[in-house]
Amino acid sequence: MDPRVDIGHVHLKVADLERALAFYAGVLGFQVMERVGQTAAFLSAGGYHHHLGLNTWESKGGPPPPVNATGLYHVAIRYPDRRALADALRRLVEAHVPLEGAADHGVSEALYLKDPDGNGLELYRDRPRAEWPRTADGALHMTTERLDLDALLAEASQPAGEAVKAANGGPLTSESRQRLRELRTGLLQLHKTLLDDARKGYELDRGSIGSRAALLQLVIHDSWFAWLHQLSELVVRIDEATAVDGATESDARALVDQVDRLLLPSETGDVFARRYFDALQRQPAVVLAHADVKRVLKSANGR
Repeated sequence: MDPRVDIGHVHLKVADLERALAFYAGVLGFQVMERVGQTAAFLSAGGYHHHLGLNTWESKGGPPPPVNATGLYHVAIRYPDRRALADALRRLVEAHVPLEGAADHGVSEALYLKDPDGNGLELYRDRPRAEWPRTADGALHMTTERLDLDALLAEASQPAGEAVKAANGGPLTSESRQRLRELRTGLLQLHKTLLDDARKGYELDRGSIGSRAALLQLVIHDSWFAWLHQLSELVVRIDEATAVDGATESDARALVDQVDRLLLPSETGDVFARRYFDALQRQPAVVLAHADVKRVLKSANGR
């Protein structure tokens, strides 16, 4: 392939064009090159016709993409040097946009976050090629190490005080820890009601399950119950976040967002969304458990 070939732009479906513009233009600083009424906009850095397209043609008011679907993992926006990346971090801090992660990859330094529509973003800067880590035989050796956000922010053109604490959302508060525990309790009850419903369906289709041990083996290994794994994995993540001292408000926010995105029943969505929709139609206990979790999410989201 000709080495001059590159990726010219990314075009994203968004639910709310003004909200997306407030983030990409207002927070990150992209320039709006053209708007197509109230449905689309094209943005760039440095006057190019567009590096980024945003539209609501098929997605206005739509939900974030499900976490277990194929498609976009993240868009990586490359900054020319460390000071420019530091300035991007400053802008995120000042806009109270939380990070989901930050890493030194040896070849690059990167910040990870979500845009308002739940799309993954990486903001990064490359190190000079001569500094890229290599093995003894000369092969490229990328790493994932902790990125010092304090040191990075110190290079911003307008440093923001207490930036790293703000970027990470600060340490997990007792209020957020308690809310996560309430969310965990609600998810466990929801999982139980969904498992009861799935068990009844299994037994009608394939015959009686003889014991709790047999059920456990099916839940772990049988595809009939596999869709419930996403829910149980979220419970484990909440357990991990509430059990450690280093958890942050950003960690709590990310968990709440993941639960919010997962519990979106749909007749035409992914496997979880469809099975969840069907269970809600069948079982009043699932409806009640769903409502309890939604009340916790509403409180966590300040609504």
